[in-house]
Amino acid sequence: MSGGDCGFICEKLMDRRYSEWVARALRKWLDRRDPSCCYHELSKMEPGYYGWSVMVSDYEEFYKRMSGRRKVRLPEPLAESGVDTLVALRSRRSRRSYARKSLGLRELATLLYYTVGITGRAWWGGPKRTYPSAGGLQPVEAYVVSLNVDGLEQGVYHYNPGDHSLEEIYTGDVGEELYRACLDQEHVLEAPANIVLTIVYSRTASKYGLRAYRYAVMDVAFAGENVYLVSEALGLATVAVGAFYDEMLCNILGVDCEWEYPMLVFPVGRRQS
Repeated sequence: MSGGDCGFICEKLMDRRYSEWVARALRKWLDRRDPSCCYHELSKMEPGYYGWSVMVSDYEEFYKRMSGRRKVRLPEPLAESGVDTLVALRSRRSRRSYARKSLGLRELATLLYYTVGITGRAWWGGPKRTYPSAGGLQPVEAYVVSLNVDGLEQGVYHYNPGDHSLEEIYTGDVGEELYRACLDQEHVLEAPANIVLTIVYSRTASKYGLRAYRYAVMDVAFAGENVYLVSEALGLATVAVGAFYDEMLCNILGVDCEWEYPMLVFPVGRRQS
């Protein structure tokens, strides 16, 4: 914790409006030995209290653009799959076994587009996305770890929803590295592609203060369900992986782990017959 953070907390403790609140939150942390209880208490809303402001600069754009990177133009996503939404919901499963076959580039493009893609423009000019987002701030970013995708080199890529392209971070086989980062879960290594969802926390925190983490986590969960449903619609298999070593995964993706957090890894592949 930085000196500035300590000063900020001490200031709140000296303020009689907040001192009891902070003390109650700290007691829950100590009693239950779980810091999330402290956060949950501090981020509760009551009349006249929406949570403290968080000391962050204004949020970045609604999605990242990685300048100077080689771009891979993606095929147009499928407009329909022939699978009813209710059927996809009913048949959705976590599938950890994949056929030893490649994934098509158009299948990957369809997955990315319907997970975090831009579907239009709102009245105020910002993009409309395929997932709902608190305040329309859209903190979710998508990355691809390509291991066996037709027409795409092995490597790590960032999905740019603005022009529906992949921005190359670096090429090479990082399957073993990702496998180790995800606690040696074999389905991560066996899948031809892994979609990694992160949140750029400052986008949501710029408006919602201490409630921002709640909202950003919900946002990435909404996007994650899209991965499941599109996989069902395309007859593919996937599973949400939340167990990983954060710093190792950040290093693989090339993100800072300070304001951008990896949240979910989705290995995606063909179903075993």
